[in-house]
Amino acid sequence: MARPRFSNLDEDTRRRILETAAVEFAARGFDGASLNRLIDRLGLSKGSFYYYFDDKADLFSTVADHAWETFLPTDSIDLTLFDADNYWRTLAEIMREARARARAKPWLVGFTRMIYDPPDVPEIRQSLAAKLAKARDLQAALVRRGQAIGTVRNDLPAELLQALLVGADEAADRWFVEHWDRLPEDETERLFREVLAIFRRMLEPRERKDES
Repeated sequence: MARPRFSNLDEDTRRRILETAAVEFAARGFDGASLNRLIDRLGLSKGSFYYYFDDKADLFSTVADHAWETFLPTDSIDLTLFDADNYWRTLAEIMREARARARAKPWLVGFTRMIYDPPDVPEIRQSLAAKLAKARDLQAALVRRGQAIGTVRNDLPAELLQALLVGADEAADRWFVEHWDRLPEDETERLFREVLAIFRRMLEPRERKDES
C-alpha cells in the first residue's frame, strides 16, 4: 500500500492520482503500463512518485483498494438494519447503488476486470486476496443474518450456502464486467434483477417461496 505520507495529500489530489492510474492500468494492463508514462500522466516527478509509492506494484495495490471501496464500501453496511421485511429489498438497493457508481466512474469496471486476472506479482495477489476475503466475510455475515431473521434457509449449513453463493456471485460478476460496455443500461438492470431473483430462490426458505 501507499506510504503513510500519501494520506496527507488532499482528497481530490489522491483521487485524481489513483483514478488516472486506474485508467492507464485498465487500458494497458499491469505489464504494459510504463512507470515513466504513469508518472508523467499523474503529473508527478520521479522523486515525488517514490515519496508516495514504493513501485508500480504498490501503486496498483493502492488503486485496487480505492476501486474496491468506491464500488462497494463494505464498512458502511450495517447488518443490524436488515430485517425480515427489508432483507432482499436492502440487498437490491446496495447492488443498485454499486451499479450507479460504476456508471458514474467508467474506470471502475475497466480496472475491476484486472482483479479477476491479476498480474503475477506476489504483493498484488496478496493484497487482492485480502480484499476478496473481506468480501467473503461480508457474504457470510449476510447469510447468517438472513438465517437469524428467517429470510435465508436453515436446512443447510451457512458455510455451504455461502460456498454456493460465492460460486454463483463470482460467475455473475465476471460476466457483467466482461459485457458491461456492450449492454444498454435498461438491459443491465433487467439482468441484475433476474440474477438477484436466482440468488433469492437459491437461498430463501421453502415456506417463504410457497407464500410468494
